[in-house]
Amino acid sequence: AGGGTYDVIELDNSWVEKYVNNGWMGPLNDYITDEMKAGIIPGLLDKFSSGDQLYGIAWNNDTRFYMYNAAKLQEIGMDHAPATWDEALDAYGKLKEKGLVNAAYIDCYNQEWAGATELIFLTASFGGKLLDEDGHPVMGKDAKTKAAYEFLVQGLESGFIDASSLTSSQETTNDVFCMGDTFLFLQAWPSVYANANNSEVSNIVGQIDVADTIIHAEGEEGIIMTLPEAMSITSTSQSKEAAWKYIEFMSSRETEKAKAIALGALPIWTDLLADKELLAAYPYWENFGSQIDKATGLPSVLWYDEVLEILTVESQRIMLGEISVEDGLASMQTQCEALEAEYSK
Repeated sequence: AGGGTYDVIELDNSWVEKYVNNGWMGPLNDYITDEMKAGIIPGLLDKFSSGDQLYGIAWNNDTRFYMYNAAKLQEIGMDHAPATWDEALDAYGKLKEKGLVNAAYIDCYNQEWAGATELIFLTASFGGKLLDEDGHPVMGKDAKTKAAYEFLVQGLESGFIDASSLTSSQETTNDVFCMGDTFLFLQAWPSVYANANNSEVSNIVGQIDVADTIIHAEGEEGIIMTLPEAMSITSTSQSKEAAWKYIEFMSSRETEKAKAIALGALPIWTDLLADKELLAAYPYWENFGSQIDKATGLPSVLWYDEVLEILTVESQRIMLGEISVEDGLASMQTQCEALEAEYSK
């Protein structure tokens, strides 16, 4: 509306280009200190940058991590998390034969924001891309993206992936994992570990571990998703200096450590992931550090909201068998190209 009521606003990492394009927030380059530049996890700064300008400081390090049921895998002689999809398929067959699991994992492929994120993760685990580095649609032309979707369809048909993933929420994936019906949680948020070890809500207390790898297709490198949210200063603020002092306080090491101690919130400062006091409270964070270097955010395009709609609708059609993988990806490609052309006018 162009008003000056708000000095600090909160935004999702996928909205950066939209907010910059519309002039809703101002750059922070003149405010950020050298200490913050050197100390905050680099990917979190990158995610809220556009061009050579920084626009937001993360307050919520919502990075996802690969967790697994170590106790179940020990039943079949495995002492580590499956590193590849082939290894996961083999483990699933053995566990299913023993009656220890119903599916390898459940996901939230519902037609919503979280569903798109999970599909981006799965595609990337095969080395595939929905959009290239410049934000251009490539999903209908990329063989590795096709391989990822073929795996998805086969996984649902075979029971490797719980069929209820098509309509499940993020909360449901946590609940099913804690029931013990699955043995993999591919993109768990940090508090899943605590939930799994809470006897009031979990049947798998003491069974969970954090992987020291990220699942991927043979010959590829895995990624994890980081889905941070940030604080930024509005372009209309009349109190920018005071707004920055607020952001600086809220994102300081001291505040972040206090949040971590009180809530188990994952800090935005790299060195806090190795802080002795925090590791004493959360020893499983040690493996977070081995995964976080592979953290990747959502695509930075002005029209991500519309891409999300196209991606989730067409993916649902593919998973339900209404359309082939090839035709579904081609439909995504055509719609996204039209969308890109519209935004380019």
